[in-house]
Amino acid sequence: MDTSKRRDWLNDLMVGLVAYYLTSLAVLLGVLFGIDFLRPHRGDNTTPRPDFLTAVTRFDALNYARIVREGYNYDPAQRSRVAFFPAFPLISVSVQRVTGWLPETAMLVTANVALAAAFVLLAAYVRARWPQASIEQRVLALAVFGLWPASMFFRFGYAESVFLCGTLAVLYGMASGWKLLSLALVTGFVTATRPVGVALTASFIWHVATRPALSRASRIRFLLALTPVACCGLIAYMLYQAYAFGNPFAFAQTQEHWTMVPLQEGGRVWSLLTFEPIWGVYVPDSPRYWARGEESANLFLSMTFWNPLLFVGAAILVILGACKRWLVGSEVVLGSLLLIIPYLTRSHEMSMYSHGRFAAAVVVNYLVVGRLLDRGSVVLAAAACALCAVFLFSWSALFAAGYRIF
Repeated sequence: MDTSKRRDWLNDLMVGLVAYYLTSLAVLLGVLFGIDFLRPHRGDNTTPRPDFLTAVTRFDALNYARIVREGYNYDPAQRSRVAFFPAFPLISVSVQRVTGWLPETAMLVTANVALAAAFVLLAAYVRARWPQASIEQRVLALAVFGLWPASMFFRFGYAESVFLCGTLAVLYGMASGWKLLSLALVTGFVTATRPVGVALTASFIWHVATRPALSRASRIRFLLALTPVACCGLIAYMLYQAYAFGNPFAFAQTQEHWTMVPLQEGGRVWSLLTFEPIWGVYVPDSPRYWARGEESANLFLSMTFWNPLLFVGAAILVILGACKRWLVGSEVVLGSLLLIIPYLTRSHEMSMYSHGRFAAAVVVNYLVVGRLLDRGSVVLAAAACALCAVFLFSWSALFAAGYRIF
């Protein structure tokens, strides 16, 4: 590695780690505030306050913790842990066995180490894709990534941080001219982190199919040889399910039990075509209405209210990035599918629950947001980051107190 590349990577390391630390303070302070000052959900003044590990290991993180402790289970008649992909729990199991930590601690450390690496990779990715950007412009993109309100999940015992780390490694590799086999291997790993990992496989296919240095025959050969590698994590997980439970699609079939609102299946296609899962959240007579739950009493503090808006906002950013040519084809494919897949597969059943979190994982959008904010005033950029930090702090506090706000 020559001197200039070494200097670039040192700058990326410094900028990424500092951005990770400073933006994570909003989450840490929010969690501590939630523990010390908020009444625990469904508790009273005599209910003991949660300890730190309990506060940051809630909801889906509890299922990951059970996987680390007990492994996978599958029952066709009820919710099963096979719904959660294996990369994050496997890494956490390895950390737990080496250190002797509790599974919750191993998961928390795994998530945050992966997120810190993701910040460094995002700094490198922005540098590679936006070479004329100043250090201030790159910091702005990282600040938005770290302060985005739904990014609190990146710091907890969830798989998102590992997914982001792998995805950003592939994006940086595409921008830097990595060997196709290396890109395929990392992409294959990402498909074992979350179901939407196949969006990265599609992005890889687009990257190979449009690579100008390759002839048409070479592109076909590479696609035939490397496409299975680029989804090897998913294939391996399906083979495991076939061996352990006799059903390679157990992870998909168990999703029918993971629903939030009872709805008639017959209207699913029409609902999706008319975007009813999105606008239905704001219709008082709809079973999707955001204020039906007791946790949703305040629209400013309820992710249920904001989920559709964050999701639609992410879609607009992908479209804008494509129209402005700030994003290349493989990035547009990735960003689009990271939104289309959860919309088609889960929005009807879940009424957009968690879709704000899904939208936050569309990492290409942080390049677009950085460019947009850089075109405005410093005051506007600072105000946007401050507003995000307020939401990030508030949602972290409510999460820590056990409120299902998302």
